[in-house]
Amino acid sequence: MTETTATQQAILDSARRHFSEKGFRGASLNQIVKDAGFTKGAFYGYYASKEELFHALVSDTFEGMSRILGSMTAQWQSYPDEERVGQLPEAYLDHLPELVDFFFEHRDDMRLILTRSEGTRYENFLQDFSGRNIARIGEVLERAHLEGCIDPDVFGMVMGSYYSMLAQIVVSDCPREEVYSKMRDVQTVFQHGLLALLDSGNHGGEMHA
Repeated sequence: MTETTATQQAILDSARRHFSEKGFRGASLNQIVKDAGFTKGAFYGYYASKEELFHALVSDTFEGMSRILGSMTAQWQSYPDEERVGQLPEAYLDHLPELVDFFFEHRDDMRLILTRSEGTRYENFLQDFSGRNIARIGEVLERAHLEGCIDPDVFGMVMGSYYSMLAQIVVSDCPREEVYSKMRDVQTVFQHGLLALLDSGNHGGEMHA
């Protein structure tokens, strides 16, 4: 890894402040460079554009988070098809402490990715991630002959809301233990809700007292 120079670090620190306050679109490159105490000529010696600067701030965090989420997905996909729906919470909970620790270590970067990235390659991260996982779970339901047990639109809304709630918890100011507790609670609600929908579908949508 190339060592960061003092000039480069000053630009990165200034960029983080401006992106955090105004978002990628609202932040002025001229002001970022000015507040760092350098000229745009110095800036272009390190970065080709404002988006490349944003990427430099969050890319390591994005890749680290992707590795953890990839491990969680790999664990879940290792189960037989008929067990995967029921084992999804286990795969998530097994990685939850690692996820929470990572989020806290990189909370500022996570906030940039999730709430300040409009106009960058990261702006659709949450939608893309949830979309991929919705597709994976849908394939599992189909192979387990459960795809008719839940309306696809309802399933998409439930999953989208689930990932949105997790993102809100991640970017909150809650202390670590509270974040961990809330993420477990969201997982519990999701788990029981999904299983209830599948059970309802298996019984023809009957309402049970």
